[in-house]
Amino acid sequence: MDIPGISWIDGTCSTYVIARGGRGLVVDCGQLSVRDVTDRAGVEVDRLLLTHFHRDQCGKAPGWVAEGVSVNYPWPERRFYEEGDVSRAGYDIYDNYKSYYETSGPIGDIQGEPLRDYDTLSWQDLKVEIVPLPGHTFGSVGYLFDLEGLRLLACGDLLASSGKLHEYYSSQWAYMTFQGHVNLIESLETVRNLGVDWILPGHGDPFQPDDNDFDTLRSDLVDLYEMFFAQDYKDFAPIFRQISDHVFEVSNSGAYTYIVRDDEGHALFIDSGYVGNAPITANPHRYIDHLTPHLEREIGVTDVEWFLPSHYHDDHLAGLSALQIKYGTKVATSPEVADIIEHPERYEMPCLVPHPSKVDRVVSRDEPFTWRGINFRIEQFPGQTWYHNLITFDVDGKRYLSIGDNISGLCFRENRDWIHSFIPKNRTPVSTYRDMPRQIAERSPDILLTGHGGGVPCTTEKVEKWQKWMDRWAEHFEDIIDQPHPNLGMDPHWVEFYPFKVRVKPGDEVSFEVRVRNHEDAPRSGTIDLQTTKGVTVNPQRLDIDVGVGETRSYDVRATLPAETHFHSWTIVADVTWNGKHLGGIAEAVCTW
Repeated sequence: MDIPGISWIDGTCSTYVIARGGRGLVVDCGQLSVRDVTDRAGVEVDRLLLTHFHRDQCGKAPGWVAEGVSVNYPWPERRFYEEGDVSRAGYDIYDNYKSYYETSGPIGDIQGEPLRDYDTLSWQDLKVEIVPLPGHTFGSVGYLFDLEGLRLLACGDLLASSGKLHEYYSSQWAYMTFQGHVNLIESLETVRNLGVDWILPGHGDPFQPDDNDFDTLRSDLVDLYEMFFAQDYKDFAPIFRQISDHVFEVSNSGAYTYIVRDDEGHALFIDSGYVGNAPITANPHRYIDHLTPHLEREIGVTDVEWFLPSHYHDDHLAGLSALQIKYGTKVATSPEVADIIEHPERYEMPCLVPHPSKVDRVVSRDEPFTWRGINFRIEQFPGQTWYHNLITFDVDGKRYLSIGDNISGLCFRENRDWIHSFIPKNRTPVSTYRDMPRQIAERSPDILLTGHGGGVPCTTEKVEKWQKWMDRWAEHFEDIIDQPHPNLGMDPHWVEFYPFKVRVKPGDEVSFEVRVRNHEDAPRSGTIDLQTTKGVTVNPQRLDIDVGVGETRSYDVRATLPAETHFHSWTIVADVTWNGKHLGGIAEAVCTW
């Protein structure tokens, strides 16, 4: 290989050293130490980029951290780098249907800086783009950069040589599934479209790709897919449906994406669902952008200025980061939804996006939000989840209402009566079921923008049917729950710590709020005794609580953690006595190091 400015070292993986100004940037280290690389490449190394978590790529990386080298790795796999000890301890060999190899990361934990997809890293005068390339692992990335007039991609184990893989077994992520396989196909197309001059594979020699390299491997992978499923493989392309002159939906995104466009190509999004033939929607969430390259060509959108979330779930927020990076898209939402978007790590809630997103404008319930002459009304109401917005706007002579997942998309696709997305951990009070159809009726929409059923006409008959269904649903829960108020048996977080989970160091002091919600029809009082893992002290140890009807009260607590570490985590438990009845330890906070 003769690429100016790059050294290549063959070991347990292919290690690449980019030299600039007497310093070295390394992609993957394998089993090489810092000194090994410095001696062989002739530069002092100050940064290491890792393409994925397997030991053959990063086995010695903990030693690089100890030597003071800055280490970056893919955000979706950060737990395998940062908490490998905990991950290995919690690995269950009897989880028979997980097929990836989560214990195959570095044997020492790494405290570096995770890199988000599509971000750009600056080093010396070099700009390095982080390109998501799932397939070999769900978090694999490539590093794209221009050097000496050449465009280069370090692709990890996506390719080993012209039309070849290093190995395949890592690409089946779950038993009898082809999700990794499909992501291999899609990632190959991503790389083909980058127009690179050289590919730097994770194993094997660098090579100059041509279309045959991609066609050969793609053809084999597609044929395997079609043999297994007995159906044709079709590349993903977004389907745009025009609802009215200025409103569109993306009909094949995981949760529906809604686009409001003006006549000059500016756009506002309500939600942005996963796109792709096999999106990575489980832990970790990962959005591969197969949408924005089509926006201008298909519907004339050149800029996405604002994003309004219906709620915080990852299938509705999936594309937000890509929009923010590509267009500088701003976010407007209600105060309640804003906090969980900006600080998801503070909550124990389902379907969190595992990284924060900036909210640019917080909109109160009675405050209009105006975008290019269109008024949007953003109102937080508990719906499918406690942290949920109704969004109303008028355009093209129609009133639109975005309801997120309050009415299940299944009732639109299958004409069935099951009309609510029911997940108690989302914190949906029993009374909320009756409220949701009433809220729709009060806003008198012509078109409902549903989370999983598309944009649909709204009629009085439909709303009345939903009201009857929700009333009956609520009555059943009121009948079966033996509590002073049924919400005490439906809301798992009526007592909760905020934040829920905190990254700490031994000896730290940590502040929490203990939040108590009174769902009952009379004021209530009680006590909370704080119990802890051995060695943790809390102040105060006992809280006297008084909460009015429908109120949430917050109580401040400080915890001091021990200087010595004998556990993977420390836990603080709220032992609650409520209205004279001892309920036990019904809420907890977790501190990890």
